[in-house]
Amino acid sequence: MKLRIDSRPWAVVALQAAAAIASWLTAQVPGLFWLALPFALLYSLLFLLGIVALVRIRQLEHWIDPPTPCRLLILAPHEDDCVIAAGGLGHRNAREGGATRILYLARDENAGLPKRRAREAKAAWRRAGVTEENLSFLDLLPPLGQRDPTRLRLAARALRDEISSFRPDIIVVPAFEGGHIHHDMVAGMVGALVERREGIEVFEAPEYSPYTSLLGTPHRILALTARWLFGLVSYNGPPDGIGCRPVLKLRLGPEDLEAKRKMLAAFESQNAPSLVATRSYPDRLMRYVPPQRHPFSFEWSYLRLSLLLRRMLPGRLVDRLMPGEPGTMGRTGSITDWEAEWSPDQPAPNASTRSR
Repeated sequence: MKLRIDSRPWAVVALQAAAAIASWLTAQVPGLFWLALPFALLYSLLFLLGIVALVRIRQLEHWIDPPTPCRLLILAPHEDDCVIAAGGLGHRNAREGGATRILYLARDENAGLPKRRAREAKAAWRRAGVTEENLSFLDLLPPLGQRDPTRLRLAARALRDEISSFRPDIIVVPAFEGGHIHHDMVAGMVGALVERREGIEVFEAPEYSPYTSLLGTPHRILALTARWLFGLVSYNGPPDGIGCRPVLKLRLGPEDLEAKRKMLAAFESQNAPSLVATRSYPDRLMRYVPPQRHPFSFEWSYLRLSLLLRRMLPGRLVDRLMPGEPGTMGRTGSITDWEAEWSPDQPAPNASTRSR
């Protein structure tokens, strides 16, 4: 049975240090030097990587006070995404008298699940003090495996109308990070709609991504290196940002965090126990940056190397050596290409009003 470490990066580094020390001590035993030396070098290297990760966490992550009360609009394709991204913020905002509205932009493609997931979302947000008339379940995005620029532009127009109607102070969207194509579509559309609108502050919420960087994704580095602790340790950290961008951690009180846990527990169709165990961290946001064509450079990425290895080695072996998502969900084997999704030969919706 593995030792599971949740959101305690220092614990992983402490174990790496202990493994390195134990290996070097073993190397001092007569006759065991050459046997223990490779392990001593390996765990020393893992310990150094762990130290780098801890330093980068301190450099990249910053605590901020929640910007509440406000008119808060949370956008997401799927029901659990809104709670993962901003459940604590939504509860805090409702508790302080702000207005919170949630828009879901994609329907589950599995028969029977859309109604069930809608019920779960309503139950979750009731626990945050947000009534169901403030939740809208829209079917705007193209199906997961299809590229449909025409439908995406129609979705952007509908979303523009919703934003104009609610007039939010703050918008929270999924991060443009290459984890799920629907997430990236929402982030991309918002860039076309509100990038230059005055008075609206937009934040991205990272959730999961195939992006891996020694300096940019310290929690993922710790998760990868922890796997080499004799196969006995599993680290589950909060999501990293993208492109070495700062991650803003909201200072939420015990009441807000407990509400977020209860909200996540409502999503029984989405493996509620796992959501509660892995997604109950204080909300993590990044200041919005209009998306480029790709979330990150694919050519020299960890993702590309893992995909190349899959062509040469058994998949199970690659999963053990280089675990991670095999690309953007919905575009498996590659990452989001926003120009191809949006269709670059078409103007952004209502482009004449974007500079107002």
